[in-house]
Amino acid sequence: MKAAAPVYALRSYTIKQQGGEFFVSPTGMEGSHRWSKPYATLQRATTAIARKLQREFVRRHSRANGKDT
Repeated sequence: MKAAAPVYALRSYTIKQQGGEFFVSPTGMEGSHRWSKPYATLQRATTAIARKLQREFVRRHSRANGKDT
């Protein structure tokens, strides 16, 4: 029998645009967002989110498989 593939619900993020810059923060901070440094383009902001999600996935997957990172 094939083992079930792991499934992870990863954090969600909010993006705000202020002038020509984009800022990223974890969603659900309810008025106390910790906004990132400004990103020059939306693509750079979303790429930053992708990197954060990748790190979160690797950390969780390693933990689930008994490996510390």
